[in-house]
Amino acid sequence: MVRVWWRGVVVVVMMGVIVMGQEEEDGQERCHSQKTCGECIQIPDCIWCSHPISSQVDDEEGGVRKRVHHCRHNSTDLATFCDLGLLENPSNQVEIVQDQPFSGLSRGSKQRSEKIVQMRPQKMNLKVRIGVPETIKLKYRLATDYPVDLYYLMDLSGSMKDDKDNLARLGDRLAELLNNLTSQYRIGFGSFVDKVLMPYADTSPNKLDNPCTFGDCARPYSFRNELPLHADHNLFTQKVMEAEISGNLDAPEGGFDALMQAMVCQAQIGWRETARKILVFSTDNKFHCAGDGRLAGVTTPNDMKCHLTNDSKEYKDYDKYDYPSIAQINQVATERSINIIWAISGHSFGDLYTELSKAVKGSSYGLMQADSSNVITLVKEQYEKLSSVVGLSDNSSDGVDIVYKSRCLGNGDLEETMQCDGVKTGDEIEFTLQVNATQCPGDGEKFYVEVKTHQDSLILEIDVMCSCGCDNENLNVPQAMNCSRSGTLVCGVCQCDPGFSGEKCQCSNMYDNKELDQSPCRPLSSNSSQVCSGLGYCSCGTCVCYNHPEIYGRYCECNRLKCVTSETEECHGRGSCACNKCLCNEGYIGDLCQCEDDSACVGPGSKKVCSGHGTCHCGKCKCHSVKGISYSGRFCEDCPECNTGRCLQFRDCVQCLQFDEGPRTADCDTCNITLNKIDSLDGQIASGSKHCIFDDDEGCQFSFTYRYNPDATDTNMEPYIIHVRREKECPPPPPVLAISFGLIGAIVAIGLVTLVIWKIVTVIHDRKEFEKFEKERLGTEWGTEENPLYRGAQSTFQNPAFARQRQT
Repeated sequence: MVRVWWRGVVVVVMMGVIVMGQEEEDGQERCHSQKTCGECIQIPDCIWCSHPISSQVDDEEGGVRKRVHHCRHNSTDLATFCDLGLLENPSNQVEIVQDQPFSGLSRGSKQRSEKIVQMRPQKMNLKVRIGVPETIKLKYRLATDYPVDLYYLMDLSGSMKDDKDNLARLGDRLAELLNNLTSQYRIGFGSFVDKVLMPYADTSPNKLDNPCTFGDCARPYSFRNELPLHADHNLFTQKVMEAEISGNLDAPEGGFDALMQAMVCQAQIGWRETARKILVFSTDNKFHCAGDGRLAGVTTPNDMKCHLTNDSKEYKDYDKYDYPSIAQINQVATERSINIIWAISGHSFGDLYTELSKAVKGSSYGLMQADSSNVITLVKEQYEKLSSVVGLSDNSSDGVDIVYKSRCLGNGDLEETMQCDGVKTGDEIEFTLQVNATQCPGDGEKFYVEVKTHQDSLILEIDVMCSCGCDNENLNVPQAMNCSRSGTLVCGVCQCDPGFSGEKCQCSNMYDNKELDQSPCRPLSSNSSQVCSGLGYCSCGTCVCYNHPEIYGRYCECNRLKCVTSETEECHGRGSCACNKCLCNEGYIGDLCQCEDDSACVGPGSKKVCSGHGTCHCGKCKCHSVKGISYSGRFCEDCPECNTGRCLQFRDCVQCLQFDEGPRTADCDTCNITLNKIDSLDGQIASGSKHCIFDDDEGCQFSFTYRYNPDATDTNMEPYIIHVRREKECPPPPPVLAISFGLIGAIVAIGLVTLVIWKIVTVIHDRKEFEKFEKERLGTEWGTEENPLYRGAQSTFQNPAFARQRQT
């Protein structure tokens, strides 16, 4: 057994040595193929020497061939390769340019003109090599008494009259709420109706003067800046009371026109540069968006510019520009760091504005009561929700990749995240950023990346090292002796003048040099006799590659097409090509960077690959059967025999999104899932989706299914496909009428049966009594003469006088 074990160890070690040797050989090949110092240092792990100490030597037919490789893999023994003073092996450098301390302003401070600092550092310069990530740290601390600008944008169509009146009465309480949040608050008010064009509004003269049917009201308008941001809440209440209700024709309103102007007109609205900007959008109906303007002949797309002057408080160009699109609203809100609260009256459009809050970054949805009496609570809840979330974003280009990691408020392992929740005043969060350059910018240019939250930002000035120090013109040697007086010596290699070629510019292009010695065009490390790998021809000891620049290298051994996927994208856009091999960015593996690494197989809240129930293949879990239990799911977390899976995770969100009930009703807008509503789940269950069934408080059952989305390779896609049954299964209501009539019928029937039984019993009893009487009567033995009371039925009377007469 010991021998077998040792043999296994030896085999594993030998395989590791072979793999490492192959990787080193591939690395040397990639480095050797680079002809200039700039090309060399753009390959990670490659180093350049202007004057190598030794050359690679190979005997061939008694002769000696010498090859000088200026670019080598960094595993090369430097003592036999290059003097350190002539070595080009640049490393990443980080310089902190601006790092102001966190703001320590106490509540009520008068230093309001100072910039409040919540993120540090604020500016950094990075010098990086391509494919060599640099790790930097960023800290964030939520400041005390941060200024707040709140602009209340309200729909003043006829149906919002009660909401306006309530808002006016609640002005003092709204100001009190803001004062509790910060002493540096300002509040403003604006209103909107719709474009004053057919078919949005009735443009007949009498309807323009009074568009309402329920009484007198103001002329319609698009957007009006009633009160720019101001510190006097009494003035806010006054302006709300003075605002007049108007009306329009169709149900959707022109709120997007007003919203765009309220966001882009910074000076007219009064937005401060250093303040948390909140815009409350209050309505009870749908909205018009891009394309709807064509109904009135308005075809020019919205220009996302301010059309309010200092003298005019109304948006007059509504007839020139179409309504903004949702994408434009999102773009402006993101660029100007404005948090939108969709404060909607009524349940009818809850789904619409819930989806809208997901499409507009930094926005949230809240449901107001019919009379808007809960607006204070709504603003408070949404403000706390917005301020407690720290999310980072950046504007990095294709040449720079940034991976964000943080422990947020915990002490566990670093997790890949751009957002931390539950942040309170004074909490300090540290983010780790891995910055990786993937390509060189233009000549003399740099990458500028802004990493920001809604209030603060970090500017990264990234200088990608695509050239060497020896490329300096002062170090170049024109008409160098080593270049046959026909070229410039740059970093130890010749750059030939026009009309000359060869490693030492020894050949003139005026003559055919193909008949010269072609042995320098055959790689020493290969047994192949092919010149220039069969992909070029040898001219003056130098390979001239066909189909350049796709084919390149000292021996035309490098082919960029080997790094191109079927979509004509190099390394799937996740790495760079270095001589037939893709150098993948962090998180990706594979010959063409087509696979995510094992970290993609680790589920949230787990530290095990595929939950310990499978193996990871190209970023996807292949689940196994463990002890007779078959596992399934994206991370092999589900099994039919055990109480695992994500049913409990999705339950509350499904209940609140679909049925507007359950424990998460108050923060339902934070549920980051999308529901597919269907009438029956039978088809989903048959296809292998996980079936989840729960009972609600009313005794009804709601059910849904979920399954992993195999196409969710993009982080913006939903990782799970969830189908929910539209209707709950509730027990049928009791048949009250049937029960009532049945009960009455039963009582009547019982009464009738009782009477019949009583009657039958009575008749039987009477008959028995009669029979008994008759029997007793017939059995009587008294005589008539013995009964002193008996008198016969006949009586005889005799007349004495008649009798005497008869005798004579």
